[in-house]
Amino acid sequence: MYWLIASIAFLIILLLTFEAVFAKKRKIRIYNFSDSFTNLYCGVLERVFDLVFSILILFLFDYIHKNFAILEFSFSIPIWILGLFVTDFIAYWFHRLSHQVNFLWAAHIVHHQSEELNITTVFRVSFFAVVFRALFFVWMALAGFDVFTIVTTSLFLGLYQLFTHSRIVGKLGILEYFMTTPSHHRVHHGRNDKYMDKNYAHIFIFWDRLFGTFKNEEEEPDYGITSGFINSSAYNATFSYWKNLFKRAKMAKTPKDKILIFLKGPRWTPNDVEHLDPVFTTDNNGLREKPKFPISKERKWYTVFSTLPTFASFIGLICVKSSMGNDVAFLDLLLNPGVIILIIFVLISVFVHSSTLNHHPNALFYELTRQFLIPLFVFIGFFDSSLFVLIFTTSFIYMLGLLAWTLISVFKINDQHEDFSNYQMNNK
Repeated sequence: MYWLIASIAFLIILLLTFEAVFAKKRKIRIYNFSDSFTNLYCGVLERVFDLVFSILILFLFDYIHKNFAILEFSFSIPIWILGLFVTDFIAYWFHRLSHQVNFLWAAHIVHHQSEELNITTVFRVSFFAVVFRALFFVWMALAGFDVFTIVTTSLFLGLYQLFTHSRIVGKLGILEYFMTTPSHHRVHHGRNDKYMDKNYAHIFIFWDRLFGTFKNEEEEPDYGITSGFINSSAYNATFSYWKNLFKRAKMAKTPKDKILIFLKGPRWTPNDVEHLDPVFTTDNNGLREKPKFPISKERKWYTVFSTLPTFASFIGLICVKSSMGNDVAFLDLLLNPGVIILIIFVLISVFVHSSTLNHHPNALFYELTRQFLIPLFVFIGFFDSSLFVLIFTTSFIYMLGLLAWTLISVFKINDQHEDFSNYQMNNK
């Protein structure tokens, strides 16, 4: 399992590097620092939740497969390929319904909030989608596919998205007719009227051609959601549309409308309830402006450095779970002190990093608190570990270095001439 984790991590870093270098060579600006890190933080939250929730889901899938499966598909390469088609078919309908049913859209909208499109966009996913996705893929277990086939075909589908979320890959000839390509998926992420609600397929574009949702790319789309989203908080990204739904449901007068707000599509709202105002800004000519997330070069490097233990803890969490074996019980995982500490630290860190990127007035206090928690959490969670001395010493030295950098930055802050006024206005 460790080799798989290392291989996927290496692949992601390699693709990110290649995309960044190639885009710079072609003079295409595809990355916004704050936006990209928000994407990654959303992905960390989703994966942490999935790490725990997947134990319950895979147990359920296995139980259904062994006791209630309609057919029995013994594993083989042809069966796995069949499973891949079934996985993509289910993913098509889950994806399509996630654009047509508000409570599903509340989970999926996170993926569309960014007005950039690059590899980091793949990771901008809500952890609510983990639950909803399981409700769709449970049918594979009932049909007769084993857990290994369900998991590996889903993993392949996920890795394929690293290819489709790209602005640097043009049209690919004959592949455009039956495979989902970057060109097809750029259309899906467009907020232009002619591109909206098109190209839902993840791997095989013929699902869209078959069900009437295909649209060819004519010119590069404008990305993002029609209402706009100007915020660098992974938590805000995850819960913003849920707050929208509950606020409108509260305003609705009839119980029926309160329920329909969650079941109807994003365009619908009761006659007595207006859609909430959009949050994007416009220029002097009334044209929509792209969100600006101003951040100094020093703050960028500081964010990268301060995020290192967060990503390290996230990878460590995956490794700890892997070391506990495939048959680890749900309670055994949750009662493991190392797991608990790592989860709490990651969740706190994502909140703090988001506050820093959002220039929250209490960001400094949050960051200093997090720094002092690092060695404390290591002491509590890994005291019985054979690597405790190494981990604690490393974390303590890191904390002192980060603390020194933080204090130096505080003394220099008055010399930073960054214009945050418009950004802060949209994040109050």
